[in-house]
Amino acid sequence: MSHYNLFYFFPLASVGGTERVHLDVLNALSDYPAEIFIRYKVTPWKGMAFKQSVEGKKEGTQLKSEFEAFGRLTFLSNYLEAKRFGRLIRAWYIRRLLKKINACPNPIVIFWHRESIEFLWDQLAPHVKIIDIVHNNSNNHSPDASFLLNDWAPRINHRVLVNAGLMRWIKPLYQEQRYPLELVQRISVISHQVTIPMELTTKPEEVFHVLYVGREAKEKRIALFFEIAERFSQDPRIRFRAVGIDQPINAPQNVQCLGVITNRETLEQCYASSHVLVLTSESEGFPKVISEAMAFGCVPLVTAVGAIPEVLNHGVQAILTDPLNCVNETVNFLSRLLVDRTEYETLSKKAYLYAKEEFDANRFNNEWRTLIQTLG
Repeated sequence: MSHYNLFYFFPLASVGGTERVHLDVLNALSDYPAEIFIRYKVTPWKGMAFKQSVEGKKEGTQLKSEFEAFGRLTFLSNYLEAKRFGRLIRAWYIRRLLKKINACPNPIVIFWHRESIEFLWDQLAPHVKIIDIVHNNSNNHSPDASFLLNDWAPRINHRVLVNAGLMRWIKPLYQEQRYPLELVQRISVISHQVTIPMELTTKPEEVFHVLYVGREAKEKRIALFFEIAERFSQDPRIRFRAVGIDQPINAPQNVQCLGVITNRETLEQCYASSHVLVLTSESEGFPKVISEAMAFGCVPLVTAVGAIPEVLNHGVQAILTDPLNCVNETVNFLSRLLVDRTEYETLSKKAYLYAKEEFDANRFNNEWRTLIQTLG
C-alpha cells in the first residue's frame, strides 16, 4: 500500500448521521496514518446560550472517543477561538498546521463544510490532494453556490456525494460557471454503508412500533411527530418512540423519548423492534437513519424533501409524504397498516432488500480505498 498521510477536517463530533458517515470513512481508510481536526467543540449555530450551556458542551463531544480511535483528534476551536491571546494563538496555530500538511510528500485532505477548512484554504500547497464530502444543499430549493463550494471546485481534486440526488444541485452551478467537463468527472457518488442483518428482522406482532430518530432541531419539526402520535393516543395497538429527544413537557403520553443513543447496538435494537421510521423534516439531504432503518426492515414513512425522492421510490420501498401535509398523510397511512399488515410486509421486505443492495459495507470501503489509490 502506498504511503499517504490523511488529514480530516470535519465540523462536529456530536451524534448525527453526518458524523457517522465521517466515522465510516475513517474506518474504511484506517490503514493510512491520519490526523483528525474537528472545527467546533460546541455547535455554534444554536446561539450563544446553548453554546455556553452544559448540554451544549456535552453534545459537541458525544462521539469524541469514536473519532479518537482512528487517529489524533484536535478541536480547532481551542486554537482558532482561544480565549486568551486569541489572535496570536490563531496565527501561530495556522502556520504550524500548514507547515505540517505542506511538508508531507503525499498529503490528502478530506473535509466537509466550508468553515472546517476555509482558514487554510488559500495556503495549501499545490501538491496537497483535496477530497470534499458533500452531504446536502443548505436550502434544498435551489443550488446554493456558497454552501456547495462552487468557487472551490477547480482546486478540489475529487468530490464525493453521499447520494446521487446531490448531482442535480451541483451540475447547474458548474454549467453556470462554464467549468470544463473534467471537473464534473471529478465527482462520484459513494452512498451510505450500514449494518445489514443476514435475514429480515422479525417484528413484534402485538403492537405496531413507530420510531423517530434525529436531533431536536428546527428543520426536523419534532412537534409534528408528537402531533401524529397524539392522534393515536387512545389506540393501544400502536406505540411511538423518539431517539435523540429527551422527554419534553409537550410529549404525548404514548411517546417514549429515549434521548441520545451513542451505542450503535442499542440503536440497531430500536430499528429491529420498530415497524416504521417516521420523519417530518422540512429539509434534509439523505439522512443516514433512513438507510439504517431500512436494513432492519423498518419502512421509511418520511417527507419528500432534499434528496430523499431521488433515492427512494414512493410505494416501492418507502412512503413519501408531502412536507406541507405530512401529519395527515402519515396518520392515514399508519391507520391503514393497523387494519391490514399485508402492505407493510411487502414494503418491509423491499426496504431490506434495497438496503442490502445499496448500502453494503464492502462496497463502501472498496470505493473509498480505490479513490485514495487513484488520487495518489
